[in-house]
Amino acid sequence: MREARLSAWWSWLALLVAVRLAFPLAAYAAAGTKLPGIPRFRDLGLQGDATGFYAATREFMAAWGRMPRPLLALAVVATLVGAVVLVRTWRRRPDLRVWLAPAGLLGLGLLVCLDIHWMRATGAAVFGWSLVWGAVMLPYRAVFGLTPSTAWDFGFVLSLVFVALTVPAVAYLGRNATGRRSLGLAAAAFWAFWPLLVGLVAGHGAWANGQWDIDVGLHLYDEPMSTLLVTAGAALVLSPQRTPLRLSLAGCALSVATSVKVSNALLALAALAVVALRGRRRDALPYLAGALAFAPVVLAYWPLSYPKLYGNPSAWPRDPFDLGHVVSSWTHSSIFTPHVLAILVPLAVVGILGVRRPWELALVLAFLLLNPLFYSFYANTAEHPRFLYASLPELFVLWAAGLGVLGALLAPRTRPATTAQRR
Repeated sequence: MREARLSAWWSWLALLVAVRLAFPLAAYAAAGTKLPGIPRFRDLGLQGDATGFYAATREFMAAWGRMPRPLLALAVVATLVGAVVLVRTWRRRPDLRVWLAPAGLLGLGLLVCLDIHWMRATGAAVFGWSLVWGAVMLPYRAVFGLTPSTAWDFGFVLSLVFVALTVPAVAYLGRNATGRRSLGLAAAAFWAFWPLLVGLVAGHGAWANGQWDIDVGLHLYDEPMSTLLVTAGAALVLSPQRTPLRLSLAGCALSVATSVKVSNALLALAALAVVALRGRRRDALPYLAGALAFAPVVLAYWPLSYPKLYGNPSAWPRDPFDLGHVVSSWTHSSIFTPHVLAILVPLAVVGILGVRRPWELALVLAFLLLNPLFYSFYANTAEHPRFLYASLPELFVLWAAGLGVLGALLAPRTRPATTAQRR
């Protein structure tokens, strides 16, 4: 019976992954042609912030060549030895795995920091997406060279992988938050169909400034990777089997997420508070080890990131954070206007009643509200509602829980009639 349930679970998830990927693939295949329900995709290559991410990617790859050869050789040898020791210890000492995961991520981070030392500023405010993009392309570039069009192909495939993996991440987050597999699948279904729903809810304004393309992975921004890591981290924290290893992996996911978007550090702190207050204090140590493992990369890249943008008004607003932006961030938003929020919020409010366990509800609400709260004060939020995409999985979890509450209210009314029919 358990195997049958798992098989059905993964079958539904595979179907939802196919649905979610159908949107960007259909738009890409029909580039220049208007398809019903989704915007017309214009294949113009790298655009907007994607050009900065690509520049950082090229810098990441080029910096290895600027490194002194003896130091590069030493780094390669140390990495290989460390990897061998890590794998052997992982296999022989299961009791140490909780610390080996952060240790491995820390070792990788220190190697990346060494490369960052030889990088030049490119205009990319964050580095996590460029790091993964560049790491995948590095072997290809070493053999065949690299062009922007080839880089776009690599980035598009990577973005689709992130989008696809987010579907089961949302499902597990919903299941762990509500305790019901069916509601986890419902949350994943909302996520899968969101590229279609957003046009129905917000109209064509939801397609402005490439926001739809960014959401589905066609614009090669960092939102798909950020959303995946944040959702996976939350799902692991809420896992029913809250083992130290899972908490450690949750911290690692949110640590890497902070390198993708610095504001994700707020979510990592919220998860730390939930982990520390939910159980024994020492349970927070594995999570904290993971959450700090990739911090050296964030700190090493910082001098090349936002400080380089402060003097450029086209890249950084003159008054980036101000109380005066709170109203305009919502009233002028291309997606999350008061009208749209009036549609999105009520079912989520009902869903609060469906997440009855307090710590699960606390984490879902924290991950849902911290991003909107933080970016309400930011000058460019109205123009770039993509900053709030990482909160959508939690919204869909509450939607699914709301459906569960409404279903429970309607169930007693239908049961007598069903019983009478059977008689």
